[in-house]
Amino acid sequence: MEDQTLITLRRIAGVSDAFIVDRNSAPSEGGTAEAQAALLSAVVAALAQATDDLALGQLGETIIEAERGSIVTGALPNGRAVVVLADAKANLGMIRMEVRKLRRQS
Repeated sequence: MEDQTLITLRRIAGVSDAFIVDRNSAPSEGGTAEAQAALLSAVVAALAQATDDLALGQLGETIIEAERGSIVTGALPNGRAVVVLADAKANLGMIRMEVRKLRRQS
């Protein structure tokens, strides 16, 4: 089911990539994709730690907006998270809807 949702996310106009990261595992050495996954996994882990430290509860969803695009994340069970990279013109509402669908299914 996760694979189908990732495919759906990647088909949204403006989405450059979507994948699942594990914020509890050590980054593996590899190419650019692995480096991006490791970096984004660390970002998600830091956000999860911040919500815990601030007594806000478990991390749900985050949107990081930048000049040329956004990173949308959604926490999944077992220390995993879905991460979506999108350009500035992507429909963030549609992306969030698919991320929530994946979170409900997991």
